[in-house]
Amino acid sequence: MRKYGRYDRSSARRERIILITSAAFVLAALTLTGVYMSRNSEEDMDDGYTMDFAALENSTKDKLEEIADSNTGNTSNANVNNVNLEDDLDYMPMEQETDAEDAEEAGSNMVEIAREAEPVAEAENIIAEEAPAVEEAQIQLSFANEILRPVEGTTLIPYSMDKSVYFTTLDQYKYNPAMIIEAEEGENVAACADGRVTDIYEDAVLGEVLVLELGDGYSAVYGQLTDIQVSVDDYVNAGEIIASVGAPTKYYSLEGSNLYFRLDSDGTAVNPEDFF
Repeated sequence: MRKYGRYDRSSARRERIILITSAAFVLAALTLTGVYMSRNSEEDMDDGYTMDFAALENSTKDKLEEIADSNTGNTSNANVNNVNLEDDLDYMPMEQETDAEDAEEAGSNMVEIAREAEPVAEAENIIAEEAPAVEEAQIQLSFANEILRPVEGTTLIPYSMDKSVYFTTLDQYKYNPAMIIEAEEGENVAACADGRVTDIYEDAVLGEVLVLELGDGYSAVYGQLTDIQVSVDDYVNAGEIIASVGAPTKYYSLEGSNLYFRLDSDGTAVNPEDFF
């Protein structure tokens, strides 16, 4: 009977030692983890959570104390029954050394993974959005129902939309929505009225072309130009020089150098002679 009683106590003692050893390994692992996390916290990105290793350590210490208290009670009972547990050679007692200073360093403080600061744009690196340019005040154009002659010269081919007229270079009769005015190459071309330049473009028949808005639905179209001195959206005054007469295109080679001049009212060509 004594043999079996000793065997049961020996098994209980083994289990307690295993528990103590396991707890010691857990404590050591937590301690090393705390030291590692503390030293590398500046390199890690903070995810918004904080790990309290002190609480984990305290919980482990409580478990160890509970096991130690249980072990002490069982040892006392063994002594009362005159059983010397040290005679059991199956397991050697393992000393548990604790380094209070290391434990305090590793687990007594809250280890918080450093939060990586969000990049903040520095004032000098912020490029202020450029304020939208203030549009030039629109000038209210008003057509005075009279215009200046853009160049001085005789009319080579008159405006004619009610009957066809002869074009020498083309050797054919056709309607003419404009005046073909004789002019020397390089002669100045004047604005026929106050207006705004709305378009400048190249045309195979008319050469360089400029369109001048006059207001109230009227516009003037100049062709056979060169050396244009204004730009789109420019405002000009009546009589202001806007270009020079250029060399005639092949469609007007026999007519010689000239100025193509058309006056439109709401997109329909009208006779300029009625407004000079």
